[in-house]
Amino acid sequence: METDALILDLLVVAAVQKLVKRKGPSDAMPGLLDYVVMDVFAFPAGQASRAAMVTRFFFSHLVLAVPLRILLVIWAGVIGISRVMIGRHYLTDVFCGFFIGYLQFNLVELLWLPSGACQFLISVIPI
Repeated sequence: METDALILDLLVVAAVQKLVKRKGPSDAMPGLLDYVVMDVFAFPAGQASRAAMVTRFFFSHLVLAVPLRILLVIWAGVIGISRVMIGRHYLTDVFCGFFIGYLQFNLVELLWLPSGACQFLISVIPI
């Protein structure tokens, strides 16, 4: 499930970035690696959306003590703050990235079928 959610995140973030085409606050020219990994545009912050999605995954699928939950939220927040501090994103890019990651995880969680249901559907469909 998590790999499907992360692939969906990559596709959605890349599509929104290509639609919006908002550059980041840094004056530095993007390097060759930035073009290879499609990290030319800033809105929304893909790292923030993936951090939010991974955090939601851990909250949803693992029983974690309160200190670990706090550490996960701090980890996601540090990722967002670091993107702003290095000049790659505006604060709104990061907030929208967190929001998109949260929504995408909820969508994947809603549409995901357990393996038993998938096996039942395969057995019912005549081939």
